[in-house]
Amino acid sequence: MQQNLVYSGGGRVVFALITALGFALPAAAAGVLFPKPLHIVRRLEDPIAKRTITVDEYCSGNRVVSINGRKVVITDYDTQQITEIDHDRGTYSITAFADAAKAQPHAATKQGSWKTTPLGMKTSSAGRSIDAFTFEVNTSEAKGDREHRRVEVGVDRQVALSREAVEVLVGAAYPSQPSEEQEQLVTAAKGRAGRMTANSESSSPAEYGLPSETVLSYDGDNTHLTYRNSVVRIGDEAPPPELLLIAPGSTRVESRLTRAAREMRELDFPPQP
Repeated sequence: MQQNLVYSGGGRVVFALITALGFALPAAAAGVLFPKPLHIVRRLEDPIAKRTITVDEYCSGNRVVSINGRKVVITDYDTQQITEIDHDRGTYSITAFADAAKAQPHAATKQGSWKTTPLGMKTSSAGRSIDAFTFEVNTSEAKGDREHRRVEVGVDRQVALSREAVEVLVGAAYPSQPSEEQEQLVTAAKGRAGRMTANSESSSPAEYGLPSETVLSYDGDNTHLTYRNSVVRIGDEAPPPELLLIAPGSTRVESRLTRAAREMRELDFPPQP
């Protein structure tokens, strides 16, 4: 559920916060990402839209299926394609990873040093133990405005994953341009080596847990935004098969991924009469 939003003095930061919240484009697969099925139910709180939605993520093999009501996003790393289906509107789109990568904004120049504070063990929204951290940074715009960004994350280490799988779930790599916030999520997920992967059939050590509670905050230029992404349930169910099919008669449309990028370009450089 990517959105392109521009705020004076902090547009790129706001965009980074939104993409890091969830539904950001995942990383390219290197090997099998999810050898065993993983079903994650997320609750996303969006202060701009002033709404809370629940999203189901079904991860299996090299495919991730995200379902919000009757809207479906299938990210397939074997075919290197993203398929979006809107069953209510009877539309669908298919986007190659390469085209999605071209539509991504350039990564902003890194500013400031992030301060890390371990908070110890807490209880998540799903009633599970999580290893909590905060990451904070203060930056200054050229015109003198101060910005403060804060990432609060709780990592569920009972779900052990590879780094590549974590990057898929937080949107920290290709075809996306990773934000600094997403990089902090991956840093927090990294745990002690030597623990075996709960989501893997291999005997290789799993060094990463699942970021299951995320709060992203931005303050600057008279703007305060806070996004929350909470994993409220973890299971191993498969997605409803009927939602994965493109219904006969559906209309193929432009992907929201490339459409959003095109609309932003048109705002910056409107067509000349």
